[in-house]
Amino acid sequence: MLERLFQKIFVSIVPVIDGHEVLSVALKNKKVLYKEKRHFEGSEPSSAMNRYIQEVIDPSPIYYISTLNTQSHQGAHQGCANKGKTQHNDDTKVSEVCRNKKWTLYASLDDLHALTYEYHTVGLDFIFSPFSIIEYSFADKMKDTFALYAFSMPGLFTVAIFQGDTLEYAHHYSNKKSPAQDDIAEASAMDFASHMDEEENESEGLIHLDDIEGLEDLDIIDDLDSLSDIDDLNELEEVHEFSEDMPTSEEKKLGREHLLIKEDIDSSAEDYQRFSYIQKTLNQFYGMDECRNRFIETVCIADSKGGSEELKRYLEEELFLNVLVRKVDVIETINALAMLEEEGL
Repeated sequence: MLERLFQKIFVSIVPVIDGHEVLSVALKNKKVLYKEKRHFEGSEPSSAMNRYIQEVIDPSPIYYISTLNTQSHQGAHQGCANKGKTQHNDDTKVSEVCRNKKWTLYASLDDLHALTYEYHTVGLDFIFSPFSIIEYSFADKMKDTFALYAFSMPGLFTVAIFQGDTLEYAHHYSNKKSPAQDDIAEASAMDFASHMDEEENESEGLIHLDDIEGLEDLDIIDDLDSLSDIDDLNELEEVHEFSEDMPTSEEKKLGREHLLIKEDIDSSAEDYQRFSYIQKTLNQFYGMDECRNRFIETVCIADSKGGSEELKRYLEEELFLNVLVRKVDVIETINALAMLEEEGL
């Protein structure tokens, strides 16, 4: 009865590197009344974000607020026999949810309590696992494809191996940088520094302090004496070039080049780290009794960033895998999952 009188409002929140993304959707009689996506700065929920969410949900008593669990201590395992178990194998207390009576999601109770407290101003109704995003994004493939499935977003990488709708293996990797990533970034930075050193050494007219025997050899010292009176600076026509707020065109060019190189380094390092995670997962699975001499030929990746061409190439050329990459909008997926959960209430 209430659903006929009031809107049904869904608010999804996803933490990102530079803040939080918020998606709000209002439905009435299953028709979308409005849909809006907003971005809020800050690593923690801001007062502006909380005010916005409160304004969104005020018109109706029927609303659902959801988010994604990005914490490190979470995962999935086969079967549902452990449902209700509160002590995990590493003595961490966990909360577990059975999926399709075949496999189980789990997450640290401490992490869930921390998330609940973080969003206590607006409250949370659903906290979704990255494994749920994998399940939703590749529901069509899981029906009959034995494959490794992965979900990737900045700071998060989750993998699961499914045979049909049966979970064979799962692991959630933390957002810590691997040594390989640090090595790549360091090596690339060294190459960049070496390149810059070569350019500097080739430049004409440079003064090297090692070549100067004494300060008396510098004719410019005499010229510097003429600047002892600060009032003389007012006579310089090009004084704006000394301003830190106004970089020269050459400084701007070098800054842009450095930024582009840094982005390339970061992107390559991240792709290689994901490749390493997938390679590690395959090695671990092949060493398990559950493998039963089966080999994975297909990898399906749900990628929130897009542009995984390098990762795809690594996997195809180095591991001879068939790779499918699907671009996913995380906050839209969280919203869709919340609607499915609400239907089952």
